[in-house]
Amino acid sequence: MSRSTAQWIVVLAGVALLSLVKPPDVCAQGTGVVEVASGDTIRGDVRRLEHGRLDFRTPAASTPGAQRWAGTISIVWSEIKLIASSEQLEVELASGEVLVGTISTPRPRQLVVQTASGPSRPIDMNTIVRIVPMEHGFRARTTGSLGFGLALTRETRTYSLDGDAVHRSLHHAYTTQLTFASWLQARDDTDNLTRNTVNLDMRRRLANRWYAVAIGEATQDDELDLDARIVAGGGVGRHLIKSNRHELRAEGGLDYDGERYFGTDAFENAPEAFAGVDWNWFAPGHSMDADAAVTTYFSLNQSRMRLEASASVKREVIWDLYYSVKAFEDFDSDPGGSRPRSNFGLTLLLGWTF
Repeated sequence: MSRSTAQWIVVLAGVALLSLVKPPDVCAQGTGVVEVASGDTIRGDVRRLEHGRLDFRTPAASTPGAQRWAGTISIVWSEIKLIASSEQLEVELASGEVLVGTISTPRPRQLVVQTASGPSRPIDMNTIVRIVPMEHGFRARTTGSLGFGLALTRETRTYSLDGDAVHRSLHHAYTTQLTFASWLQARDDTDNLTRNTVNLDMRRRLANRWYAVAIGEATQDDELDLDARIVAGGGVGRHLIKSNRHELRAEGGLDYDGERYFGTDAFENAPEAFAGVDWNWFAPGHSMDADAAVTTYFSLNQSRMRLEASASVKREVIWDLYYSVKAFEDFDSDPGGSRPRSNFGLTLLLGWTF
């Protein structure tokens, strides 16, 4: 894979993300109601509960073409006293249990799901970590973000483009995540430096917070003299902690790694075992998220270890616009020859979630 090929892959991934931003068709009348701790009541539709925030879409007037009086508003989950909806919703608990049906609250901070087999037991709303409508449209089950960064000095210009999209299957048993990151450093006195990565993960939900995972990755990195790295594999993982404030998951398995460095003609292939952890923290009242992930790859046919680490802090500003600070570190214990062993980067991004 040449450098230009890697850049084209990133561009195509960005186009694929932009194709998802068309909003789904919606009906004029709300199907639910929310009462917050202050006693105020709002009618509308449940769009999503995630990261401790409920996205609630207010209704439009019955007049054709009328605007929704407040659009989609974000409500801190812990401030909701009562909630009801006649829409079919998927409700996920911190224990990993998933219920599907309409919802109501017979008493404050307790929720009942009316499933096909009958009403559930009263559920403490503090134990609910995710609510997603059982919608049939592809776009309705897809969320993501797109961010751009620019840094200028007297002799250097640094550009960065990051994006991700998460799609859940019709019954939300499968979750597919596409992420990409492109980084370019242009200098007046030397060649440009680029780094491009594309990741594709698919997870199949299992019982008791377990899941099966398939991974794929394509990377190009001038700093590491890496023309192309292709990784594909699979394994299992488990959500160790799952709440409205933070999540922690761990996973591991086997993969196959193919690499080609600049100045070489052929790919070098090696089987690997991988193990990783991913931690996410949310501040619902401040629309702030933070995450950190570390994955280690151990070669099974040579004495070699690779490490990929990343961390970010993101805060929403207004109207789904956000700013974030991201850092990454790639380390290779034995890249061969006199090639660099690590690459560290830091970017500041402005972006938009959809």
